[in-house]
Amino acid sequence: WVVDQQFIPIMGSPYLLAHGMGEPVENAETTVEFPESGRYWFWVRTKDWVPSRPETPGTFKLIFDDEEYPETFGVNEGWQWLKSGRVRVVNSKQLKIELKDETGFEGRCDAIYFSKEKNDFPPVELEEMTAWRKEKLGIPPPEIKDEFDLVVVGGGLAGCGAAVAAARQGIKVALINDRPVLGGNASKEIRVHTLGLKMYDIVEELGTEHYPNGDAGAIAANDTIEMVVRGEENITVFPNTRAYTVHKDGNKIKSVDCFHTHTHKETRFEAPLFVDATGDGWIGYWAGAEVRMGRESRDEFNEEMAPEEPDGMTMGNTILWNSIEVEEEPSAKYDEKPKTVGWKEVPWAMDVAKDYKATRGEWFWEYGLLMNTIYDAEEIRDHMFRAIYGNWYNVKQDPENANLKMKWMAYVAGKRESRRIMGDYILKESDVINHPDFEDGFVEEVREIDIHYPKGGKYDFLTYADFTKIERYKIPYRCFYSKDINNLFMAGRCLSATHVGLGSPRVMHTTAQMGVVVGTAAVVCTENECLPREVYHSYLPEMKSRLAKMRIEEEEAGH
Repeated sequence: WVVDQQFIPIMGSPYLLAHGMGEPVENAETTVEFPESGRYWFWVRTKDWVPSRPETPGTFKLIFDDEEYPETFGVNEGWQWLKSGRVRVVNSKQLKIELKDETGFEGRCDAIYFSKEKNDFPPVELEEMTAWRKEKLGIPPPEIKDEFDLVVVGGGLAGCGAAVAAARQGIKVALINDRPVLGGNASKEIRVHTLGLKMYDIVEELGTEHYPNGDAGAIAANDTIEMVVRGEENITVFPNTRAYTVHKDGNKIKSVDCFHTHTHKETRFEAPLFVDATGDGWIGYWAGAEVRMGRESRDEFNEEMAPEEPDGMTMGNTILWNSIEVEEEPSAKYDEKPKTVGWKEVPWAMDVAKDYKATRGEWFWEYGLLMNTIYDAEEIRDHMFRAIYGNWYNVKQDPENANLKMKWMAYVAGKRESRRIMGDYILKESDVINHPDFEDGFVEEVREIDIHYPKGGKYDFLTYADFTKIERYKIPYRCFYSKDINNLFMAGRCLSATHVGLGSPRVMHTTAQMGVVVGTAAVVCTENECLPREVYHSYLPEMKSRLAKMRIEEEEAGH
């Protein structure tokens, strides 16, 4: 069972996911202290993640004090509180609870609520339920953390680049990350290798080898990212910490409230400057900054690659996975044939996978381009699960694949595009193609414009990429601070750009460059008691001087 926090905006909380790749996982276990002994009614919040089929892949049971409760969970459509029955709590006032996964196929459990009152139904509306849960759990108001010069929200390479650049130049940084590990798409949870120009030494330090997407090489790369970031004495990392709202004073962010995804303990981070490196642009969105999502019309920015009419299409989300050849298992008796790695029937997956067969996932296993990659994210991820499991069933029907075993599969989706926060400048197609020499062009790239589209046909989980070769271009610093929120930087794919403008710089070396630039700008702001916009108007020479010291030799700034 793993803690899955990706879908809090959709269903309200982190939840436990039985991510077994077809093999039941070990029981999740805890012991609960009750206020008094007696009989308690209980409700379980869960869902059937393939409600369109008669088969249910993600079922589980509850075990109370080593006694299995007869009801099967994970069979209800949509996230619901299911009233199940009663359980006895004896004089010790303790109850050992276990979740017993029955299938290994992504069963999920959010919470269990106990009450002595038969009709004490938990609320279902998200805002009301969130307040109710805080009250029931006795969560106190947010604790204010030590003061920081800069708060960076988002632990991908953009956020890491910002934190390291700022810390090395002497200011105190809080780096808030809602996952247990840093690295974002380059982390061992998602496993995408990094691409783009490196430009700055910090980007070189954070970048990965060009391992195959989904490869175990990401584990060592993740260790390196953690070592680089945590080696900075001016950075305090807050893992498993999810931002959920901001507080403002006029057009400035005053603080960001967060909670720990395992304990729900709440923390408030105050600072004069903030970086939105969340990818989904949450900090800017909560603060009321102008955001865009989807494709602009061709006429709005005179972009040939844009559609005639604006729409909500974005690039989609990917779940990577791979397999390995294993040796035949020895049989129990010498006269029996060696055992091979089998696989179960997955009828609930076949209407997605159909007859597709592949032995690893790649970038083009991508879904959700015509959906909302934020608010439909769980449905998108689960559709990819079905594609992968159904595909694997097809692979295992071939005798030549008898000894192939699924080795690893992500459960955290790799995202390419969602919200973009508008700055004083919006990067567009002509900027990337015509490469004007911006005086504040501190991020540079030469990677193609790479925009993904649904492939069409019978496999709706596959895409294709439209590549447009370009010359080296610059991205102005004005794309990295909000035009509306005076003390907010942004780094990563939530930069100020059009859909087409995002097509090239969305890769991780480029976004890490953005982080280095905004981290440096935060230092300039701190030392000169100014705001991000004033850096452009009054301190460009200082920015150029500071960044020049971090540039790596041109021949090393590899593509």
